[in-house]
Amino acid sequence: MHDIGVVGLGAMGLASAWAASRVGARITGFDQFAQTHRQGSSHGETRMIRGLYSEGRVYMPLLDRSYSLWARLEEESGETLLKRLGGLDIAAKGSPLLEESLACADAYDRACILMDAATANECWPALHLPDHCAAIKSGESGVLMSDRANIAMARLAQESGADLNWETPVQSVTRDGDGFVIRTDQDEVRVRRVINAAGPWAEQFSSDLQTILTVERQVIAYFDGPEGDVPPFQRELHDGRRVYLLPAANPGRWKLGLYHHRQQCGQEHCGASDVDDEDRRILTDCLKAVLPDCAPPDRFEVCRFTNTVDGRFVVDPAPDDPGMVLIAACSGHGYKFAPAIGEAAAALALDLPPPVDLSPFTLAHQTKL
Repeated sequence: MHDIGVVGLGAMGLASAWAASRVGARITGFDQFAQTHRQGSSHGETRMIRGLYSEGRVYMPLLDRSYSLWARLEEESGETLLKRLGGLDIAAKGSPLLEESLACADAYDRACILMDAATANECWPALHLPDHCAAIKSGESGVLMSDRANIAMARLAQESGADLNWETPVQSVTRDGDGFVIRTDQDEVRVRRVINAAGPWAEQFSSDLQTILTVERQVIAYFDGPEGDVPPFQRELHDGRRVYLLPAANPGRWKLGLYHHRQQCGQEHCGASDVDDEDRRILTDCLKAVLPDCAPPDRFEVCRFTNTVDGRFVVDPAPDDPGMVLIAACSGHGYKFAPAIGEAAAALALDLPPPVDLSPFTLAHQTKL
């Protein structure tokens, strides 16, 4: 019998397998698609990591632990996976986004620089910020090489004995005495504990998630980046929408996303979909609004968010069966936290104390909203 069965081998599932294998647990994992597939939420050349977290101070301990574990992954894999390029939060002066970033810096003693639009434009002329904006620079922010990091976590887990099964859809997960049976179309595997990291498909294996999760279609654009040494940044637009822009893997190329792109939600968005003219128009307009000197995007791709009620993560044992750990709802901003979330999930599954306080990330928090 394996100690843990991981359902879903995106970033969170791979991080769980890597973490559990580091402490000698016997791991098996399953994913319905091939390795490095583009059907879920974890693919993409790069992801942003921010040293200050405007989504809330509750994330900062988890973020600090993630930085430590990204460094460990680099050391163990022999690869450079995190590039500290600095990063900017940009919004109207006095906005909640900027105020929360400053509160994170104050509460956790993080260095940052607050500058007005004129100063930011002098540093990075490509931004063309209007006078009502301000920017916060964090030197710890940067870019994660996400596709390469996923491969590195899988390799290290397998080298430690994890049995990772790609193109193996899980049909059911059922309680069986002191453990669980994971059924695929090829086999039945007994495990002591389960980590449900199935993302958009997680509710199939835990009824606790059926009223909590919402799958949302998201579209990313790629373009030739701005001139000058512009750091990755997020910017809140005048209408409250928020965009994020960061370098892609190839030199000179950048990627752009608009949070909650067209607010297209529902289980039908689990499947593959094509980019249409409206997707292109929206992202082209966003790019023109924040980097007006850049040429329009020339490549687009679709991914998915798996949103909770308020966008906060869930990392928690299932209420109806604590033998199953739920980490299936990172609401489109979880990738940077993957190694810490995986470590915490592995600890819960092995009855070990999680290294980070998980009380802000319970399922009960979502059900009370």
